[in-house]
Amino acid sequence: MAGRKKVKLAYIMNDASRKTSYNKRKNGFIKKMHEINILCDVPVCGIIYSPYESQPVVWPNLLESQRLITKFRSMPEAERNKKMVTHEMFLKQRIEKQQEKLNNLKKENREKQIRMLMNQCLTGRPLTGLDLNDLNDMECMIKECVTEINMHAAMETQTFDLNNMDAMQTAPWFLGDVSNQHFGYVDDQIPPL
Repeated sequence: MAGRKKVKLAYIMNDASRKTSYNKRKNGFIKKMHEINILCDVPVCGIIYSPYESQPVVWPNLLESQRLITKFRSMPEAERNKKMVTHEMFLKQRIEKQQEKLNNLKKENREKQIRMLMNQCLTGRPLTGLDLNDLNDMECMIKECVTEINMHAAMETQTFDLNNMDAMQTAPWFLGDVSNQHFGYVDDQIPPL
């Protein structure tokens, strides 16, 4: 089964399509409220005002919705606003996330651009045509690469030293009884002293 395509969040101009979309989404919203209520034992209510209906749609019912709203309003304001998100706040958060993604992509592109310049310089391109920003960024990247290489070399040296130490400690010639060894002579071939 193929997944749904991503819906473009924009006002639907066609009246019939908009009403159809409203009805589907309203039913889906009510279903989700019901699921949260049952699965998570979270009290939920919803009020939907629509140009297509004379009265607002209230879920689960008017009395339960009034009870939950009264309970919510009786909470201290700090507690009420703790996790509340308005449409404006939601949009700001979304813009911030997209801005962060954009900044990360710009940073990745810049790093790739500098790596490409470094490779070109290593294959003979002169540094004279580069501007100061490119040269500074290349210097930073070279320093990072050298630091990374030194860290890897130190780790490899440490691992190599530990492996050699383990091998020496477990080698039979190192742990054997030296007094019984005659350095290559068999017992009957030992020269007299």
